[in-house]
Amino acid sequence: MTADRWPRYLEFAMEDGAILAADSYHSSKRGRTQGTVLIRTPYGRAQYGAQAGAWQRAGYDVVVQDVRGRYGSTGEWRPYSREGDDGAATAASLARAGLLRGPLVLAGASYDAHCALEAARTLETSRSAIRAAAVVAMVPALGLFETARNPDGTPRLGDRIGWWHMHGFGRESAPPLAPAELERRCRIAAEQVPEQLVHDAEYGPGARAAWSRLWSAPRTDLETRYGRSKTSLLVVSGRNDFFAAEALALAAAWSGGRTALLWGPWGHRLAGDLDAGTAAALRAQGGLMARIQDFLESVRNGTPAAESREFAPVPGTGYSWLPAERAGILGRASTTAAQDPIPH
Repeated sequence: MTADRWPRYLEFAMEDGAILAADSYHSSKRGRTQGTVLIRTPYGRAQYGAQAGAWQRAGYDVVVQDVRGRYGSTGEWRPYSREGDDGAATAASLARAGLLRGPLVLAGASYDAHCALEAARTLETSRSAIRAAAVVAMVPALGLFETARNPDGTPRLGDRIGWWHMHGFGRESAPPLAPAELERRCRIAAEQVPEQLVHDAEYGPGARAAWSRLWSAPRTDLETRYGRSKTSLLVVSGRNDFFAAEALALAAAWSGGRTALLWGPWGHRLAGDLDAGTAAALRAQGGLMARIQDFLESVRNGTPAAESREFAPVPGTGYSWLPAERAGILGRASTTAAQDPIPH
């Protein structure tokens, strides 16, 4: 492994005194970098070496940061509460330290996508001179309501009970609940109300209040929140992702729908959900990263494409990237995406 593949440890001081830990990876290509990718996550930055490596090979510097209150970062972990401010402050700190080389790309999947979207929005509305060139939001988990409830308002009990048990309360992620225990808790929540399931005695002070906040949260008004955004956005989702309808709603709302979309037969784990044959077909065409690079190149050239592409089978020739019509995709997303998935 070459020296530039090893991460450099960084710390970022927030205004309230919290210290956010990060790893910085330099591009593995010689010469001028294509830009700097910032990924902010509650899942532990040490797990992101492979993802950082994919960006490095594409010519990008990468910074992976633990969000407030998680793993190496101090402060209080309160999901969906401080990611815009902390992400914007981190981007400004990178610039002041001379570590923001080339255009800033905010990227991530699931909760990490929420971090990226909120940082871009905050940078646009703040007095900072720093702006993101693009956001790459993969299978985005947009907010408290959107993760706790299906689009029709019914609760996603299995997913939320499992996710919050693993990631929602402690500084580090806990082992998953055994399937039988998860099923037992789902039955209790269905028979009573979800708010009564979590107690401070199990998860620590403030756990019950945080859990109640999840179930009382209002639906995010995406048009109000993101409709005036100017940052170029690429949404990556698929028909088997349980947040597919929300991802399409985001693409339609952001900047009045002037966004690019990549769609395919995957679920929340993206290519990790594909059967061997479909995964091989995707790899043969450069994987998702090749299409992401195309989008970012269009941003660098000043001509970001606001189009939808779908990785779909072509009779007699295998899979290919085809123009996709969003209205048809939305109909399929609402009927095929899982309604109460395992925790991610």
